[in-house]
Amino acid sequence: MEIIKPGTKIDFMGRRTLFIAISSTLVLLSLVIIGIKGFDMGVDFKGGTKVIVSFKSSAKVDRKKIRSVINDFVRAQLKGKKAVQVEVQDFDVGGGNSSDTEKFQILTELPSFLSPMDRLDLAVAIRKHFGKGTIVDTSEAGGDKFYVTLPVKWPLSAAKKEITKVFAKAGYKELDIRSDQEERIRMDVAREKDILSSAKTPETEQELLRVEKDAKKKIATLSDTRFTVQVQEIRGQFARVLRQHFKDAFVGVISAASVSPKVGRQLFENGLLAMLYAIIGILIYVALRFDSRFAPGAVIALIHDATISLGFVALVDIKFTLPIIAAIMTLIGYSINDTIVVYDRIRENLNKGRIGKLLEVINLSVNETLSRTLLTSGTTLLTVLSIYIFGGGTIKDFALVLLFGITIGTYSSVFIASPITWYLDRYLSKRKTASA
Repeated sequence: MEIIKPGTKIDFMGRRTLFIAISSTLVLLSLVIIGIKGFDMGVDFKGGTKVIVSFKSSAKVDRKKIRSVINDFVRAQLKGKKAVQVEVQDFDVGGGNSSDTEKFQILTELPSFLSPMDRLDLAVAIRKHFGKGTIVDTSEAGGDKFYVTLPVKWPLSAAKKEITKVFAKAGYKELDIRSDQEERIRMDVAREKDILSSAKTPETEQELLRVEKDAKKKIATLSDTRFTVQVQEIRGQFARVLRQHFKDAFVGVISAASVSPKVGRQLFENGLLAMLYAIIGILIYVALRFDSRFAPGAVIALIHDATISLGFVALVDIKFTLPIIAAIMTLIGYSINDTIVVYDRIRENLNKGRIGKLLEVINLSVNETLSRTLLTSGTTLLTVLSIYIFGGGTIKDFALVLLFGITIGTYSSVFIASPITWYLDRYLSKRKTASA
């Protein structure tokens, strides 16, 4: 299928100065927006709690009402000490929901109802209960996890019973207690179940039951010294307040996960490092595959795409979360793929000994790959657009960033990467002439 007829001669390179000026302005504006507004950090990076809840579909529960109820509850618990952002998003839209239930994801910056003094008091109580040599780590600032190391091995059931007593005295009854050995067994079982579930036969069904049964027996006989205790206070209190306001329309809490501010900062730094390493890796790859004239153009185009996309995220107040990092990484990969297609055609035409200056060869190559570029970008955009329209929750933000990023990536492959290759070639030629 040819969108662009063979022999088309659009003078892309003739407009190189205009588009580089436009791109430079967009990059500077993006940096200014990021510097002034910053990113609206999500729970992943700021720290907080994600709670997935389920309601009866027939009740037609309004998200704004859920948000109002949770927001009032959190403010009352904190007694006005600080404002905590609460968001409610659709969950599993168009997919995982059954016909009789509707799921929502509640996001709040509140990682725990435990104050630093509460955590300290609980740590002291655990040490006192289990005696000398007991170590309690509460280093996750603002979180609700306790890492307990006992002086001697305890049977799991007995240790969990005693730990529960300590927390119950302080008024915390919603707990999740796991030993390190128990967690390793559960992870091994999960991996084995994934392998077995790929082939659904009567034999594998029996094997799955046997694996689970053996794991339960092994866990029942375990003794350990290391335990992770997570206070499920937010989960329990959210369930109670939603049940109180929505009555029978509320089905229950499906899952809850907390991220402390300390872990959130680490995730943010790791996400930025991942983008940096990706760009460095691509620089090395392009430098090895092509020559020194091409690699800088590809990397500058990637930095251009990532910077403008991040500026777009800051401008429209998209929550900066792990899925957004994933979207930026995806568009970096998409953009370099598009750029390499154009570069391959340029190199191919140069190797064929095409008559004319490099500027003309680049123009010819861009025109020859234009049909392929539009087809690939167009079909990809249609797919991402359907995700944006029919998706819900964080997947919608992910799709929106991709829609913008793919458009910018296609533009940069034609109007940024290729002209920079020509500018660099001209610069290197002048240097060579001057040194001769």
